[in-house]
Amino acid sequence: MALPEACLVLREAEADELIITADFAATGRTAATFHDLTAMVQVDQNIWEIAPVRYGDEAGMTGADQVARWAADIRASGRRVSSVVGFCGGSVYAAELAAVITGWQQAPNLILLDPGIPVPSMLNDHIAGWTRRLEPQMTELERAEVAEVLGRDREGSAPLALAAELGELFRQRLCPALRAGGNSDAAAQRFADLVNGYLHWLAGAMSLDPRQHWRSAPTANSNSPGFGLFLAPPEQWADLVGPITWFDVPHFELMRTPEVAWFVEKHLSGVSASA
Repeated sequence: MALPEACLVLREAEADELIITADFAATGRTAATFHDLTAMVQVDQNIWEIAPVRYGDEAGMTGADQVARWAADIRASGRRVSSVVGFCGGSVYAAELAAVITGWQQAPNLILLDPGIPVPSMLNDHIAGWTRRLEPQMTELERAEVAEVLGRDREGSAPLALAAELGELFRQRLCPALRAGGNSDAAAQRFADLVNGYLHWLAGAMSLDPRQHWRSAPTANSNSPGFGLFLAPPEQWADLVGPITWFDVPHFELMRTPEVAWFVEKHLSGVSASA
């Protein structure tokens, strides 16, 4: 069978079933990925991961546009989707994908890992994080210009427009710092493409509301403040997702943790993780 165009193949299997995983797939990151989790999960099913659009093509793509692209690939495979697993902001896309897939087959299982509903301030936070890392290589003028943009009142801002603005800010004011730190022009450009792609991917998710689909989904959450369920008030957790299992590991190690792999594996097979 031809390789999918909008998804990455993490595992091939003899079974004619698919597990779909949802995260922002990017090379070189230190956080655990679905590649790590797939290596620990013992199931005889094909495992695909949604892939971002080609860098440069993300402008204006809504969450529905993103999902339609992946869903077309999945449906064209002719395989039954048994489960959809989402991590972090990918949990929003996982919920929407599961709902769309239900339009042509029985509803797949939905499993959530550190699920969080993204908000526009996260786009600013992403650029602020890069700014802290690159500050030693930035000029005083560059630091002041970035601080001015990040300090603007963003209430009511359209997420995709904000993503485009901040992506250009990175290209104009943070790429020089990357070059000053020893990166080549080509490497700095690749970082800019990656950041712009992520900002648009996250902004697209903000146009989707996963809560209806999350309510019954088994959920694994890390111990990291500012991630997953910690983004919502504790009194909302019981109504936001299904049964919650807490893991005493940081967000960035969640998908490298054997106990989390066991949790996912049990729910993939339809067995309670507490059984």
